[in-house]
Amino acid sequence: MEDFTFAPLMGALDLIEHEGWSHADANAELMRTKGKFDSNRAPAHPSLLEWTAYAIPRYLAAREAEQAETEGSVPQTIPMRFEWAALYDRGTAEPDSRGATRYERFAWGRRYASADGTVRDLWLPSIGTARSNRSEAEKAALADVLARGEVCPRPGFERPYRPLRNQPSLRPERVRAFGYGCGDGKAVLLLDWGPDEVRNRYREHAAPAFARVAEGSGAVPGSSCIKCKALAGCATLPRTPGLWGGLPGEVRRPRRSLSAWDLRLYGQCPAQYHLTRQLNLTSLRPEPEAAVRGRAVDARLNDQHRRNPVGGCRTVAWPPDPDNWSAGGVELAGQAARDGAAMLAQHAWLCPVDGSRPAERVLVQHQLSCYIPELDVVVIATPDLLYTRSGGWVWRETKTATSRLWEGRPLLRSYPQLALAVLLLAAGALSGELRRSRVELELLYPDDGTLEELDPSRSAVVDEARDVIAELADPLLHDDLYNPVPGRHCHGCEARTWCRPGREFVDRNPLSEAQPPNAIQDVS
Repeated sequence: MEDFTFAPLMGALDLIEHEGWSHADANAELMRTKGKFDSNRAPAHPSLLEWTAYAIPRYLAAREAEQAETEGSVPQTIPMRFEWAALYDRGTAEPDSRGATRYERFAWGRRYASADGTVRDLWLPSIGTARSNRSEAEKAALADVLARGEVCPRPGFERPYRPLRNQPSLRPERVRAFGYGCGDGKAVLLLDWGPDEVRNRYREHAAPAFARVAEGSGAVPGSSCIKCKALAGCATLPRTPGLWGGLPGEVRRPRRSLSAWDLRLYGQCPAQYHLTRQLNLTSLRPEPEAAVRGRAVDARLNDQHRRNPVGGCRTVAWPPDPDNWSAGGVELAGQAARDGAAMLAQHAWLCPVDGSRPAERVLVQHQLSCYIPELDVVVIATPDLLYTRSGGWVWRETKTATSRLWEGRPLLRSYPQLALAVLLLAAGALSGELRRSRVELELLYPDDGTLEELDPSRSAVVDEARDVIAELADPLLHDDLYNPVPGRHCHGCEARTWCRPGREFVDRNPLSEAQPPNAIQDVS
């Protein structure tokens, strides 16, 4: 399935803005071609088509409203079919110190220019709300492409940009960039600069950032490994062949990443995984109270463990006002705040950092990555806490809940991240003695706290973990359709707005007042 959320939207807007199609005809073509528009791209999921059909008229209306608002003060801009690329050639076949003979910089988005060429606009769509917090370096880089970019057709794969002939050499006197939120339909002006301001801001902010990018040689394994062309020769990303014994499918698929959260969502509903994890089609509805409370508790614990890694939490004064406190930019009040404060107090007795020797290591929210070559999969995990103890590594996950864990289900199946942790420790993803290592689950309730332990050196534990991950991962890696599986989880699904089967299920099965939506998954 198409995994670039904006591909169908950009294809439909190209028909409308560059080919003169009506909105109705472009929408019909969107549905007829499943978002491919007769290209060689993969078809879009039905929910992505629904989201795209919703976004098209709202984007056009926002553009029309901006033009009407600035009429008379700014020349009107019209859609630009071609791209702008800022090009620099050394003029010699001899590469520079970075090994380059040519530099090309361009900017993704929707391009517009005034008829006389004095104004250039760039619109940058976002899935939810407009991204107004872009860095100074990013804004300066965008502006420089707009101000100095040559008009170029989009080149073929691995081909250079070539400026169109017979194009006016006039540089724009004004460049603007807008952020646009496809979720709320609002546009935000990000920059409105003249040539001098663009030049100064580029030198101050963007040029140093580009130099760091071009000259950087360090490797940071993670989600960027998915698109990396140098992965085959990378010695930084650990290899873990046969991590759970999965077999490659008959059809070769693009490399992908996999996390415990991916597995958990896919196990509930394949469509939910595809829409929220691959396409990021999340709702603008407020988060469930349990999730907000869990994020606040996590943030407070993370701050404390980072600030005082050898002192722990037993002597810490937790929120002085249990009825109203905040952490990590999350504000809690009322019952949620009281429950969260009580959970923090329960953690103080379970904090693993208390009593640690100075030589022990403590890593908070440290990302681990490994590569399974036969599956072409990058596994990514971010434990809440990693710490050493007597030569081994301890992997701790901390969860908050107001209802007790159901004892009728095996722990590894309730929390796939524990199964993944067992496999990664057993595979040597962390140095240290395996027989001294363990996986811990800390469950925090308002009136209690419990600690469960798993031994990754025991073959029975590893075998169970391998079975759990294989049952979840193998169907995911071989899925081409991501069909929805409606159920109780639909009430809390962030992509339900775009999923017809999910909406129909919720309409047929409303929650009672005794079952608020945040009770569906009261674990963060």
